[in-house]
Amino acid sequence: MKVGDLVTDDFYECRSGLVVSRPRVATRTDHAWHGMMSGDVYEVADILCFDGTIKPLLTIDLRVISESR
Repeated sequence: MKVGDLVTDDFYECRSGLVVSRPRVATRTDHAWHGMMSGDVYEVADILCFDGTIKPLLTIDLRVISESR
């Protein structure tokens, strides 16, 4: 997964959107957003949704629809 890819998430928080940041290890603010337990290590990426919002979503929940070139 890379910046510019069109993705969808398994839980349809965003339906589909564009990846606008490289995947990174989740921070404390991401833990609060996703309700993760302290000590859990996950990768998140910022996704620009079609409603104009940017949401940090777990990369394990994302599926690439179309890769950017």
